[in-house]
Amino acid sequence: MKLLKFMFINIFILLIACQSSDAPRQKGWLLIIGGAGRSDSAVNAFMQRAGDGKILVLTSASGVPEKSGPEAVTLFRDAGAKNVEWLHIAGPDTANADTTLRHFQGVSAVYITGGVQSRFMDRIGGTKTEQQIKKIYFEEKGIIAGTSAGAAIMSEIMITGDGDFAVLDKDNIVTAPGLGLLENCIIVQHFVARQRNNRLLSKVIETGLPGIGIDETTAILVEPDDTFTVFGPNSIMVYDPRPGKILKAHKTKLSATGIRLSVLVDGQRFDLKDGTLISTPQLQ
Repeated sequence: MKLLKFMFINIFILLIACQSSDAPRQKGWLLIIGGAGRSDSAVNAFMQRAGDGKILVLTSASGVPEKSGPEAVTLFRDAGAKNVEWLHIAGPDTANADTTLRHFQGVSAVYITGGVQSRFMDRIGGTKTEQQIKKIYFEEKGIIAGTSAGAAIMSEIMITGDGDFAVLDKDNIVTAPGLGLLENCIIVQHFVARQRNNRLLSKVIETGLPGIGIDETTAILVEPDDTFTVFGPNSIMVYDPRPGKILKAHKTKLSATGIRLSVLVDGQRFDLKDGTLISTPQLQ
């Protein structure tokens, strides 16, 4: 009898373990802004998900943190935030320091300013600060927001901004590891305003991953289930190579057929998992 009871308990534990391993990864929200401004609706969406927790503004991408930090603090205070501060981390030593990590206590929302995305990752990547950002997103279901460079770092594959953008060639667009909060696609900011079609399309064909081009003053709010909603006056473009075929062509050139293009506007919801439009508002 004791043996049967012992076997039953072990089987029960094993079943729970198997169910846990198959469970979807817990995530929070991402607000990814194309740069140059933010719509009131995007800020309100950020504030709603930040709740009563602390908002921490990180300026490590910025070349003028003493300007971008206070500006972001004012933005969120004007939107009703009671507890918001900015923090500039100038290098890995500071990013690993206990005095820096204490700033993350009680944080439910992180906002990453613009600047240079590779500068941010050089200072934050692989540090305890990066771990804290991921903890807020993956474990505590907080919201992480970023604009311009702060948008580019969201994806696992980060386009650095280096390369010849006049051609669609192999191994031409330089990438580096980003924060990896968004694992299933590539982000490009300032998309329409700065005509960044080639850099995104190149990496979409090379990697086989969907690419999202986010225009200025426009944002997407990515939900835990990998759907997103568009906020702002301009456009979002999604290149999805999954329905098509990547072709072998000239040794330096890229080739593909059947890449699906979606052009999205304010209020529309999109599913990244299968590349389909979920809903659209009554457009004027």
